[in-house]
Amino acid sequence: MKTIRLPLTQMFRQHTMMLLFTAFCFGMLMVRATFTHSLFYFFLVWNLFLAWTPFAITTIMLDRVEIQRKAILFYPACFAWLLLLPNAPYLITDFVHLGQRPNMPVWFDVLLLISFSITGLLLGLASMKAMHRMLSARFATSFANTAMTLACFLSGFGVYLGRELRYNSWDVLHSPFALLGDTVMSLVSADTYRTAWGITLGFGTLMYLLYLISRNISIQKNL
Repeated sequence: MKTIRLPLTQMFRQHTMMLLFTAFCFGMLMVRATFTHSLFYFFLVWNLFLAWTPFAITTIMLDRVEIQRKAILFYPACFAWLLLLPNAPYLITDFVHLGQRPNMPVWFDVLLLISFSITGLLLGLASMKAMHRMLSARFATSFANTAMTLACFLSGFGVYLGRELRYNSWDVLHSPFALLGDTVMSLVSADTYRTAWGITLGFGTLMYLLYLISRNISIQKNL
């Protein structure tokens, strides 16, 4: 079976850029904490850490080809990646906190939240491109395309579960029956279905379009 492995130079360049974005985010956060003597936005550190997790999984999968070869390792890794992927776009929803602690100019907090959101999206898109390559090698490009489309909209629904119902990725293992019940009810209940479908389709479409643009740029670079 064909396996995928990124050249060390490409992997180093990609990781360096992600770390630079992360460092900028932390720098902005420290500036805000220094001037306001408040740790209010420090929850962004945890959210950004979670956004790193799908990227970390695909990085490990690319680095250790035995995970790609062995189905007993490959499928659980893909499942874990899918569960954690919504953490990447979830950072966008942290804009709900804008203006709650107006100790800094609004433009600074907007820049802070944008920086964390963009970093999360870049991590998610990079992991999606890596997963697409591995799925294409194992199955076919058409299957990988379909899987990525589905992953985008599942991520959109994951954002809804996290922001509106306050579930975490690991609740699939910790509270599977409660999660399943709330999932079904949120999609059909008259009180929640508009929000559930709206966030799912809205964030799913955004992720899909960003992914298409990102892939198209990568393809053009390889031509």
